[in-house]
Amino acid sequence: MSTTSIREASHAGSWYESDGNYLDQQLSTWLTEANNNTNNRLKTRAIIAPHAGYSYSGPTAAYAYKCIDPSDIDRVFLLGPSHHYSLNTCALTNHTHYETPLYDIKVDTQITNELYKTGLFSLMNKQQDSDEHSLEMHLPYIAKVFE
Repeated sequence: MSTTSIREASHAGSWYESDGNYLDQQLSTWLTEANNNTNNRLKTRAIIAPHAGYSYSGPTAAYAYKCIDPSDIDRVFLLGPSHHYSLNTCALTNHTHYETPLYDIKVDTQITNELYKTGLFSLMNKQQDSDEHSLEMHLPYIAKVFE
């Protein structure tokens, strides 16, 4: 694993807003407008949200992220498909941080290393990680909800 490596927000500016202030306002608006139709007594342990460009999926994703109580969550596992590369296993990032227009998100490299050592996971190379949008589209919402 890398010592310090930041995965750039390669889809910012095209799939979603690259200006941090504007993106923060946009996410806040969508989260405010999202109706929370869940039972607040239940603890949300997993969500499923779309990963298309925000002009298509941003407001819809807010409904999922609105259900999260960040005070009750210690770790986030983010799963997504690979649109550009055929993979025989689940692949892990080789970066220590994910860049977002809001702030950089730290990767739990201890857990990543433990998963990799099982032999059940591979590591994405820099190009594979940069090309894939499915995980990146969730990062601004994660940054916003956990700020």
